[in-house]
Amino acid sequence: MTVQPLRSSGAGSSPLRVVKGRRIGRPQVGVWAVYTVVAVVAFFALIYSRTALDRSAIELQAVNEQIAEAENTFQQPRLEVARLGSPDRIVPAAEELGLAYPEEVLPVAAAGVVSVERNDLEQRWAEVKSVLSASP
Repeated sequence: MTVQPLRSSGAGSSPLRVVKGRRIGRPQVGVWAVYTVVAVVAFFALIYSRTALDRSAIELQAVNEQIAEAENTFQQPRLEVARLGSPDRIVPAAEELGLAYPEEVLPVAAAGVVSVERNDLEQRWAEVKSVLSASP
């Protein structure tokens, strides 16, 4: 006894045939979840870096303001000295006290001190220059 096949392998026996196609894949939720997490982390990293830069800028501005205040405090006494030492202020005050420019100027010389002549200035300058250049 021989077994008879249920279907025949003949070409004309069946009008329908099975075509194997691509499988329609399910959307992968895991990839989108990872992408979303990476995007959110990057967004918060940008916010944090911007906040850190702003904090640094605010601290720098505060330091610059302190420097400006210190410079102002440093300059105030200098301006006051310049104002008090101004000839425009001293001359009227001296005239009120009865002070005046002398009619004749007398040079004062101490005994034992070498006086410098006009033609001796160049030699003295050369000596001072050599002393200053020899110093470390």
